Amino acid sequence: MSCRTCLVLVALALTALTSAEDATGHSPELTELPDERGLPDTPGPYKEAPSDADAEKPAHAMPAWRSKVPNATQGSLGSLVSLKAWQDYQFCNVHKTGFFCDGTTRIRCCKLEDGYAKCGSTANSGTCAAEKPDLSKLKSLGFYKTRQASSFCQRQLHVGTYCYKHRYVYCCNYGAGVVECQPQHQSGRWCMDVFL
Repeated sequence: MSCRTCLVLVALALTALTSAEDATGHSPELTELPDERGLPDTPGPYKEAPSDADAEKPAHAMPAWRSKVPNATQGSLGSLVSLKAWQDYQFCNVHKTGFFCDGTTRIRCCKLEDGYAKCGSTANSGTCAAEKPDLSKLKSLGFYKTRQASSFCQRQLHVGTYCYKHRYVYCCNYGAGVVECQPQHQSGRWCMDVFL
């Protein structure tokens, strides 16, 4: 079998996965969107990651956690971004490994070699909101499923906004799995892979 045949088979399999109907005859629906505010999530590798079983019962963020964030040092990433972006970037250094709710956003924190980082974040998460989000409203937030097969999101398996090969990659959950999605208001945003 040639490489071209393999690529065609992989593309067909991915198309079937993302357009497959469930047992009731419905196409998979958008169920989770990445949080695109702030700096991108870190794609790994991770020294420690939380159990996926914990995703359904995230802990609440510590009260006044922002006050626990140390000031940025001269010349560091924190000196180049806003105070809020710096504090958001430090969320996992304060909270350590696990799933946490910061408002209605579920944040997945993983341990790296030299600290902790966001390794997935879900906006308007049903596990963090007082009531389950209306799934029909998620579509109105401006995301659409990309037609481009993304092995990156399939490897990540977690909803989030990541910087990969100098571009933002948005991974959404469409019920049938995590796939690449793109906000309608942006395309091709450039980023630096300094968070790897």
